[in-house]
Amino acid sequence: MPRPRRVLEAASSSRSPLVPARTGRARAQCTTGDDIGSGPSPLEASVADVDPDPVEMGPGASGRGSAPGGHGSAVEQWASQRERYLDNLKVILIAVVIAGHALVGYSEFDWWSYSDVREVTLAPVTTIVLIAVALPFALLVIPLLFLVSGLLTPPSVERKGTGRFVRDRLLRLGVPFVVFAILLWPLLEYGLFRWLGEAPGFWVYLRAEGSLDTGVLWFVGALLVFSLAYAGWVRIRRGRAQRRRRGPIRLGHLAALAGVVTVATFLLRMVVPFETDNWFIDVNLWEWPASAALFGLGVVAAREGWVHAAPDRLRRQSRTVTLIAVAAAGAFALAIIALGVDEEQLWGGWHWTALAFAAGECTLSVFGPVWLLGSAQRLLDRPLRWAGPAISRSAYGAFLLQGIVLIGLALALRVVPFPAEVKAILVAVGGVAGSFALAWVLISRVPGVARVL
Repeated sequence: MPRPRRVLEAASSSRSPLVPARTGRARAQCTTGDDIGSGPSPLEASVADVDPDPVEMGPGASGRGSAPGGHGSAVEQWASQRERYLDNLKVILIAVVIAGHALVGYSEFDWWSYSDVREVTLAPVTTIVLIAVALPFALLVIPLLFLVSGLLTPPSVERKGTGRFVRDRLLRLGVPFVVFAILLWPLLEYGLFRWLGEAPGFWVYLRAEGSLDTGVLWFVGALLVFSLAYAGWVRIRRGRAQRRRRGPIRLGHLAALAGVVTVATFLLRMVVPFETDNWFIDVNLWEWPASAALFGLGVVAAREGWVHAAPDRLRRQSRTVTLIAVAAAGAFALAIIALGVDEEQLWGGWHWTALAFAAGECTLSVFGPVWLLGSAQRLLDRPLRWAGPAISRSAYGAFLLQGIVLIGLALALRVVPFPAEVKAILVAVGGVAGSFALAWVLISRVPGVARVL
């Protein structure tokens, strides 16, 4: 993922304009001299299915459970009952994230597992362009996905009831998290390093890691926790009188939310600094205050009809705040570099720089998604020729399967004497197409898979 500490190090390093500092995590070493593996990221996590339980959105839609696993008219009927802009947005996000992982796999940054055993490296100019594109995307997308997930949760609970809602979430979020994040991904990652990097025995490797790396699925784990918490809250408050909000959500409400999230993030990172591993299983706890806040904002906004149309005035106001925050963040980064501030003070602890970093990040996390949601509703609520029903239906599965496809393609090209830029493009294009194709084959041909993917 685009990690700010890497970017600051790249800008100030005397060795190379784009040689990132290592995190200092205790890891078994490959013969390349790089750390083994990589932590999960906002960029990685940004692509988890925003609506893991298909929710009817179209006018006149009838109740339904999981989307059909077949093809032809069945999947077209499934697509006709959904908000078109949400499915288009999901396909775009997942395709970009898969391509992004392919590109960073050939960079000097440990944002993707293959980068630790890469055979060729992107040129510095190419990497600069990659950073410029990836950073803005990564800072806004994960909060956007939590916002959309929150928007879709209340109608799902109301339609199904808490019992069925919980069972469905455990199936569509819990099962993939256990299978992919706890079983398949650690084994795939270890196999890669064992084959190419001469990693030690498996149990030695796990002890050196210190915690299970969930790869691209930390978002799924967090969303499962938030969803179950909301279902529990609804169950507890059943039968009680509901208090009505006084007026719609306004700019001041978002500003207050950003302030609360900033304080919570600052306090949490005194214990769990930015980008550090968590205990036993790595789920990016240092991002949870903002993630929970955006999920909660979505739950509240669902009652105001945001899933169909976010307030246009608030969208424009949020755009202004977001652009100002981006400019301020750039100036802050330049000031930190010029003053020679220790970058470790940014990631957590009783430092003014840690508070400023949290404030900028949380401001973007609150206002940016509101702007992007409104923009997507205006620009993506139309048919896209390259994002038909089968593509949309395969998006969640493509996200889950991308690691297998990307690493497989990179290994296949390893012996080919192409420059890194060519390999990165080939893996990116093949990774997007291959991940969606593999997901659709499993959904449409393998019995039972459609209930999970």
